[in-house]
Amino acid sequence: MTLPIVLDSEGLDALTDPGRPGPFRALLREALDRGRDVLVPAVVCAEVCRGPARTRRVEVALRRHRPGSGQRPPVETVDTDFTLARQVGAVLHGAAAGSADIVDAHVVAVCARYGGGLVITSDAGDIERLAEAVPSARIMTRSAR
Repeated sequence: MTLPIVLDSEGLDALTDPGRPGPFRALLREALDRGRDVLVPAVVCAEVCRGPARTRRVEVALRRHRPGSGQRPPVETVDTDFTLARQVGAVLHGAAAGSADIVDAHVVAVCARYGGGLVITSDAGDIERLAEAVPSARIMTRSAR
């Protein structure tokens, strides 16, 4: 099983930016070629969708990245159900973290659901700290810049 790519806020911002430099685009292209899932927790969308302009860019990017577009990997939005909410709580508890880390904890919990993942982030330290609460999941980080 291929581990998914999971976008945090910086990763989603990068997805919405058509001028993003090559490495990020190459990573997405490779994901498509390998049939790898690209996931974004819905709460990440809430963090990024602040203001009409940013919200519109997210809407356009997610629509453009639907299955069948043939150009980039489809992006699946992962809603928070009670099962995921419990996992998020377990991540926060295990890392002795507070509510300020709720969005990053969602990213880690989504990875844990799949046994791990590659997180596109600008705050690798926060993700890695939270990921220590889920030692059974192989969670790696990569900069979106």
